[in-house]
Amino acid sequence: MLRTFYGRLSTIFLLLILGLGAGWVAIAIVSAGHLFDDVEQLLNRGYAQSIASELSPLVASGFRGDRVTSAIHYMMVLNPMVSIYLLDSQGRVSASFTNPAEPLARSGVNLSPVLKFISSGGREVLKGDDPLSATRSRPFSAAPLMLGGDQGFVYIILGGARYDAALRMISQSFYLRAGLAAFLLALASTLVLGFSLFFLVTRRLRSLSESMAAFQQGELSRRLDVGARDELGTLARSFNQMAETIAADMDKLKGAERMRRELVENISHDLRSPLTSLQGYLETILRKDPDLEPAQRREFLEISLRNASSLRRLVEDLFELARLDARQILPRREPFQVAELAQDVVLKLAPQARSAGVTVTTEPGPDLPLVWGDIALIERVLTNLLENAISFTPASGSTRVEMSRQGSGVRIAVCDTGPGIPAEELGRIFERFYRTDASRSRSSGGAGLGLAIARQIVELHGGALEVTSRPGQGSSFSFRLEQAG
Repeated sequence: MLRTFYGRLSTIFLLLILGLGAGWVAIAIVSAGHLFDDVEQLLNRGYAQSIASELSPLVASGFRGDRVTSAIHYMMVLNPMVSIYLLDSQGRVSASFTNPAEPLARSGVNLSPVLKFISSGGREVLKGDDPLSATRSRPFSAAPLMLGGDQGFVYIILGGARYDAALRMISQSFYLRAGLAAFLLALASTLVLGFSLFFLVTRRLRSLSESMAAFQQGELSRRLDVGARDELGTLARSFNQMAETIAADMDKLKGAERMRRELVENISHDLRSPLTSLQGYLETILRKDPDLEPAQRREFLEISLRNASSLRRLVEDLFELARLDARQILPRREPFQVAELAQDVVLKLAPQARSAGVTVTTEPGPDLPLVWGDIALIERVLTNLLENAISFTPASGSTRVEMSRQGSGVRIAVCDTGPGIPAEELGRIFERFYRTDASRSRSSGGAGLGLAIARQIVELHGGALEVTSRPGQGSSFSFRLEQAG
């Protein structure tokens, strides 16, 4: 049981209750003794004054032991629990009337509490020296008494040895039993209520522990009932949030693993095809070199060169995309005229467009401002988008670069009249090596990295590469650059 939180908490609670109960009983017994003393003194505060009134005629002309002894003996018969002393002005005991079996332990008492008691009219609860003990103090009553011509005092100790014995008997019987019974009743009630409350509180902790253990074993759908808005409710909400985050991260990891496998497969395929072709043609040239015609040899070498160029382009794209992912490429922004850059890119790709039978034009809007960006990187974006458009636009089609003002910047859109992209595939076209069935194929020459690179570069400039497409009507890729200055 002590291994559980409930067991440890209950044990600590039990020990605390036992300690508090024992302390309470001890304090109650001590307080009861003080209560008896205080009540005894308050009830008998005028006792010494009464004795002084009786003795005053007997000691007016001087102290005579026989006459005083007879009077005091009568008074002690009426109250055998007291000890009576006559004190002189210095507090010395002039006469004592006590149990003969109890000798005096000191010959005088401290008068300070005596004088304080008399001055307060007996209303202040005090204790004075007990002449029968060298150390003990007891409740008392006192009154002034003239012993002939000298100032003296009647000093009465309330409760002697018999009083102590009676008090011990009472405290050891009735009060002790009553206190012990009350303590046991309170202890039982507190333990039942406390253990029940602890069980209810720790039940939620046990539920949390079980859920965490189940989550650790792979039950990622396990969640907690939040319940009350207390610390445990906050803990339950934190666990649920943590579980949601971990589950989402696990889904992302699974998606990343799936993409990694697809990436490896795509890279392997895109590398294997040109390498196989390159190796085949080079082996053919080596084996049949004496029998090959010059034109045929040149054709084989040109095909090998194209395959090598394709490999180089793929490796460069992979390297560039990796650097963009790692943010190792940072844009060096400067103001430039985007219409001029677009025209340069169109002229660069004009031979490829003529070979494909596609018309490429630029359509700059009026009063275009200078834009802010990295010229080389934006050129790569336009090149990739235009190459993609030319590759997937059929002969006699057209591709154009539109530029127009938009807010505080310029919107650039590369549009084509190709077959378009199906709506269900628009969300995946920026994935690496992804090709749509309708408009993108490996035979077209692309590796499927151009759009991924373009998107990364646009995001480095704080923008987003967007696409709109209608099957049979073409596609449009657009992004925005901020105005310079």
